[in-house]
Amino acid sequence: MKINRIHLNNFGSYEGVTNFETKSTTEKNIVLIGGKNGAGKTTLFTAIRICLYGYMSMGYKNYNSFYIRAITKLINNNAKLSKPAHAEVSMEIELNNGQGIDTYILIRSWDLADSLVETFIVYKNKVQLTNDAVSDFEKYIISLIPPELFNLYFFDGERIADFFLDEGSSSRIKEAFLTLCGYDTFDIMRKNFKRIIGNGTASAPDLDEYIKVKDALTEAKHSLNDLDFRLRDCLDNISNCEASIGAIETDYQKKGGITEEEWNQKLSILKEEEKKRETYNNLLKKWANELIPFLMIRDKIEQLKVQIKAENDTIKYTHFLEVISLPAIQDLLGDKGRKISSIALSQFGNKQKPILNLSLEQNALLIAQISRILSFDVDKIHKCKKAIKRSLALSSRVRKELENSSISSVQEYIKKKAQLFEEKSALLVMRVELESQIVKQKELVEQIEGNFIKVQARIEEELKKASITDISARAILMLDKLQNILYRKQIEKVESFFRSEISMLMRKTHFIDDIYIDDDFNIHIYRTDHIEVSKIVELLESHSEEQAMALLGEKALDELKKLFSSSDINIIVSSLKSCNSDTVFLPLEIDRSSLSNGEKQIFIMALYHSLVSLCNNEIPFVIDTPFARIDTEHRRNIAKYFFSQLKGQVFILSTNEEINSSHIQILKDKIASTYLLENSDNKRTIIVRDSYFEV
Repeated sequence: MKINRIHLNNFGSYEGVTNFETKSTTEKNIVLIGGKNGAGKTTLFTAIRICLYGYMSMGYKNYNSFYIRAITKLINNNAKLSKPAHAEVSMEIELNNGQGIDTYILIRSWDLADSLVETFIVYKNKVQLTNDAVSDFEKYIISLIPPELFNLYFFDGERIADFFLDEGSSSRIKEAFLTLCGYDTFDIMRKNFKRIIGNGTASAPDLDEYIKVKDALTEAKHSLNDLDFRLRDCLDNISNCEASIGAIETDYQKKGGITEEEWNQKLSILKEEEKKRETYNNLLKKWANELIPFLMIRDKIEQLKVQIKAENDTIKYTHFLEVISLPAIQDLLGDKGRKISSIALSQFGNKQKPILNLSLEQNALLIAQISRILSFDVDKIHKCKKAIKRSLALSSRVRKELENSSISSVQEYIKKKAQLFEEKSALLVMRVELESQIVKQKELVEQIEGNFIKVQARIEEELKKASITDISARAILMLDKLQNILYRKQIEKVESFFRSEISMLMRKTHFIDDIYIDDDFNIHIYRTDHIEVSKIVELLESHSEEQAMALLGEKALDELKKLFSSSDINIIVSSLKSCNSDTVFLPLEIDRSSLSNGEKQIFIMALYHSLVSLCNNEIPFVIDTPFARIDTEHRRNIAKYFFSQLKGQVFILSTNEEINSSHIQILKDKIASTYLLENSDNKRTIIVRDSYFEV
């Protein structure tokens, strides 16, 4: 399948009509579309998926309210201003019918008035298909890229890690693997054999129970996958709610909207600042009246202080002389009186005449006032002025905020926000319920799996003993075994391709040395390291074989058994003690959670390429955020060994920080066309053909 043209009309940020011409060839198969964040790349990515698959593109099993809500959000906001609003996504695609090329035009449109109405029209070679033919065409498209493969061919670099690493990844990888290999036909054959057995009179020993348990196991696993999907969908809807809450908050704030509480808080701030300034101004007035004039004649004040002290000393001296001049005192002192008078004169006496002649009360008041004046910190005035200036600036800013603010639409804002919170709360309750159901369903799957293994072993044993000619019964068992054999062969192809791919993509020569995908499609990765012999001996001697396997790893233990040609742990320990080397080269399993984000992304891209290499059909790849968490050093390898090696048409939606001029030089012989998306006002996307950033 090839996409020759994409037409958008009022879809997302693509206001009005926008056309992309995307014809490509086998040699030039890359369509490069550049745009900064918010330019409209992900919208285009979404549009392609929705045009092909409608509600199934979002993981829904039917046309439901969640899908309607999602599409309503995707209709251009300006288009919604007039009712009915019309939006449309159409594509021209080519499909090979085995004898030639058929050209199809797919038109998926929506009209929004009181409700949303979706229409899907298909033209084949310019002739419009009937409703039945459209239904058959949709089934055919689904057979080309089933839902299990959506995440592989519509590759979101930011979210592909969830597909390969999150809980339930082994189940998703298995479904994708079976679909890519076409092994889902085994289920059809099995059902037919089961029907034949059901029509017969005789049945193989315990075969009915075997079929019943196998069907129960399949149904239980499907139910688990369905619960996993519903949980992912629930989590996506929770994220959408949170994004919507953030969006209406941002929009409300951009329009100047604030809550009544915030309005009152701003008014309160203005009042508080006015009180502060009034307090500061009163202080300045008080200081201006009581202190500042005296500070201007500070030297005179200090002279006054000296004068007061001198007069006080004179008074003390006079009073002292009056006391010691008393006859009784003179008789007591005798000749010492003159000496005491002389000392008093030297300490307190002076020849200055009193000027002030202050009373005791006046003296105390004046000294206190002088002390207050001389001890005053002048910096207080500067600090007070600065505080007033800061207060004025804050008040000015708050007044501007009030001038630019509005509380007129607060009720509508609160209502919308409350509705979203209510929706989010319901989704959170659903999330808890789904998580609980998943735990119970996992327990059920484990229980049925254990029962199935027992029944399978019993029927195989009985079939060996019984003389059964029922070919259908044997065929069912044969199909299960054949299926496992074919699985393993294809899995080995994936493993082999991965080993080659990871060595090209990863700059480290000692990153991942091997990979193993088990029957449950759990992925194990290994790095081969030198391990000290003494540590291995200590581990094997102090633990049972099961414990040693858990600590060392099954693959490492198997390697030891091969190395010393024995399954006996005691013999292996003895051989290790007698070997000449201090270390042994063993494969150790890597905990994927220990990988850095960049290493995880390299690992995923190598595994991804290994899986899609199983598909023989040429199906378009639409890759959004191609480098995600890939560091600069590895981007060259990704461009050279990943993008340029993908079979079929490849759409790359990139920012200017991902695919740059050096990568374009690598890909130039593969690029069929380029587009640059621009969205300067964050409202409308404009496209520029044959352009790409600085190139």
